[in-house]
Amino acid sequence: QKDPDYLKLWLDSFVSSYEQFLDVDFEKLPTRVDDIPPGISLLPDNILQVLRLQLLQCVQKMSDGLEEQQQALSLLLVKFFIILCRNLANVEEIGMCSYINHVITMTTLYIQQLKSKTKEKEVADQTPIEEFVRHALAFCESLYDPYRNWRQRIAGRFLSTVEKSRQKYKPASLTVEFVPFFYQCFQESEHLKESLKCCLLHLFGAIVAGGQRNALQAVSPATMEVLMRVLADCDNWDDRNPEEVSRKAELTLKCLTEVVHLLLTSSSDQRQVETSTILENYFKLLNSDHSALPNPRRCRQWESRFIALQIQMLNTITAMLDCTDRPVLQAIFLNSNCFEHLIRLLQNCKVFQGHLDCLAVSTIQALTAVMHNSPAAKEVFKERIGYAHMYEVLKSLGQPSRELLEELMNMAVEGDHMAVGILGISNVQPLLLLIQWLPELESHDLQIFISNWLRRICCINRQSRATCVNANMVIRIIKTLNSHSALHCSCAENLIALLGSLGSQSMGSEELLQLIRLLRTEELKQAHPYVVPVMRAILAMARKQGMASALQYFNLYHSMAGIAVPSIHRWPGSAFSFNAWLCLDQDRVDPSTPTKSGKRKQLY
Repeated sequence: QKDPDYLKLWLDSFVSSYEQFLDVDFEKLPTRVDDIPPGISLLPDNILQVLRLQLLQCVQKMSDGLEEQQQALSLLLVKFFIILCRNLANVEEIGMCSYINHVITMTTLYIQQLKSKTKEKEVADQTPIEEFVRHALAFCESLYDPYRNWRQRIAGRFLSTVEKSRQKYKPASLTVEFVPFFYQCFQESEHLKESLKCCLLHLFGAIVAGGQRNALQAVSPATMEVLMRVLADCDNWDDRNPEEVSRKAELTLKCLTEVVHLLLTSSSDQRQVETSTILENYFKLLNSDHSALPNPRRCRQWESRFIALQIQMLNTITAMLDCTDRPVLQAIFLNSNCFEHLIRLLQNCKVFQGHLDCLAVSTIQALTAVMHNSPAAKEVFKERIGYAHMYEVLKSLGQPSRELLEELMNMAVEGDHMAVGILGISNVQPLLLLIQWLPELESHDLQIFISNWLRRICCINRQSRATCVNANMVIRIIKTLNSHSALHCSCAENLIALLGSLGSQSMGSEELLQLIRLLRTEELKQAHPYVVPVMRAILAMARKQGMASALQYFNLYHSMAGIAVPSIHRWPGSAFSFNAWLCLDQDRVDPSTPTKSGKRKQLY
């Protein structure tokens, strides 16, 4: 306390001994070290009080400008605190002291200097200031995300609830200074380095991932306004590094995903912001009116950047919906009119020159994510938008790529379309859309590829055939075959074979009449090219293959399906019996989910 030089030597020695714990790069996973820093009880007496006074003196001298020695001391102090916090038993006590508030005060003033564009700033070396800011933010992370949950999330490793429950030490309580600090850092921040903005976003993500109590305090209207403003700024790159701007957008979207998942697990009295409000602003930004921008900014380069941002935002919708409370979040998305926003995005993007196909693919992926495993969401889409309208919008974008058509296949099976035999039909409507689109495709290779896949997926089992028949796929196929001049012969043969398979399941008189009419030609002496394959299909319908089976049956495939018998007081006598054969088709398995115990149907 009486000898500042000796104190500095001691701090230097301490920091040098534990330098491996100063992993201040948010992009890297924490290094594994066998040793740990000492506990507070093993430090010299009154050392924390001495260091608090030293830090306070630095803060008081900030307004006049710190000398080089004082700058070095303040950085040394922050490094010391980071190292102490890597012994997780010290986190709570360090957090209860006033160090963090002093550090935030100094960081705020330094960031103000870094944000200003002055001649003095251009001449002076800003490296010491930036180094202090990066270490200060890492100190905050050590307090509020001691187990580095955020860094692991960024690296692609997701912690289960059980793993989190095993984390013995809790993060320090979040200082009330954080939200004003975070908000102020992004005010008029056009001259602040993108890399420092990324560090600030990393810190916000770390607080949200570190613990629910702190996260709910940090997620406020002010911080959400900052995230949306940062995201909106990502399409205006100017002379900035494109990679850093793209990384900033990616981090902002990961923060928003983390926030949405947090809000889902909290009660309404704990939340300062509702998920619906975040989604409302999110979709408003996703569909922002670019036509209002001044012409100089609406150049080809800006368009590609803006579309790249939109694709990132669409992919984030899929990431948001990848959570345990998916049905709840799907309902919030539906109430936010997400289907209307996504279709409007496709309609508005026609003014752009390129990248339309990538945008369409990401939009279909987002639609699939919202409807995944939700019959209610599928019905809402049919009522509000309709697949006919979606088809017209997609067709207006020009000839589709294979990637777009494959995404529609993925929408139908709600998974990887190549997993035929594992995944069945979850949404038949995209299949009808693909059949309708076949004559419009200029590429014969695509026609053959799609028709061959349709033939396989629709005929894979009784359940798939029944689903297609109930959706009137037979009539849709016949209408497509009427455009035979636009269809490749192999494509037509695949569709007719599919027709025969579905007809063996069920074929109505109207459908049979339409099929016969298909074979009419204007020239009486010339046979229609489909005569032979159609006759084979009709023979296949009439021929019984495999074991005899009932033509009418209850379909109990859905997890909520069942047979309800009359209530007891409506029984005709003292008992009620019900006899039925059971047909057990092989259930399809989702490879993305772990195998669970078998399901059992019960009669109530």
